[in-house]
Amino acid sequence: IAGPSGCGKSTLCTQFVLQAAKRNEKCAIFTFDETRQSFRVRSRGLGMDLDSHLESGMIHLEQVDPAELSPGEFIHRIRRGVEEKRWRIVVIDSLNGVMNSMNEEQALTVQLHELLSYLNQVGVASFMVLAQYGLLGSAMSSPTDVSYLADNVLLLRYFEAAGEVRQAISVMKRRS
Repeated sequence: IAGPSGCGKSTLCTQFVLQAAKRNEKCAIFTFDETRQSFRVRSRGLGMDLDSHLESGMIHLEQVDPAELSPGEFIHRIRRGVEEKRWRIVVIDSLNGVMNSMNEEQALTVQLHELLSYLNQVGVASFMVLAQYGLLGSAMSSPTDVSYLADNVLLLRYFEAAGEVRQAISVMKRRS
């Protein structure tokens, strides 16, 4: 899920996680760009109260500090959660945060490919958030293109129409 800051990428992922938790499916959200507390407060403010699901263990919410966790350790933590806690959805919010923890884009691509292949093989839905820079139209840019790793790519964006800024969601890629 890609788009500029504030367009609803994290909120959309949270909706998927919350609905899965209501179906008794365990989920994990790894946030690089937001504290655990601000994530909870923002979600609650949008009518998505995660607290009971966090307390029950249906949702695992973890703030990741890339300075304290290597990419390999991060991937191992996800695999362990999938195998031991039976997570059915994993959200990485955001890929920008993951990229900031790695020196080489090539290493990022290889490790993400391995992680996503593993998650796909064990039937875990994975959501990756990618923040784009800029606000409107062709001025938008992404720090990397990992769309070939994804089965589906959603683009949330702003556009101007009749003197108003509006929001749109576009399906840029759909494999199935």
